[in-house]
Amino acid sequence: PKILLPYSKITLINESSVRMTLTIDEDACNNLADLDDTDGSINEIGLFAFNPGSHSPPAPIMVAYKKFTKQYKASDHSLVFRWTINF
Repeated sequence: PKILLPYSKITLINESSVRMTLTIDEDACNNLADLDDTDGSINEIGLFAFNPGSHSPPAPIMVAYKKFTKQYKASDHSLVFRWTINF
């Protein structure tokens, strides 16, 4: 699923670093197995920048990626991801 990151979750650390915090809350990404007949786990996440080169048509690029042990998302918990990107 696609989740848009609000500007309030983006923090400038210094002139060359920015931190982004993505929270998949209790209501999001539950029962994924019902959507595509998989086991319903989450095991990777990517962070995309929307059209940083101002291309037409828009061309988003992946700026961060992480693969991890399977997590089963349910309504009793959230998942929080934090990235610090250095330029």
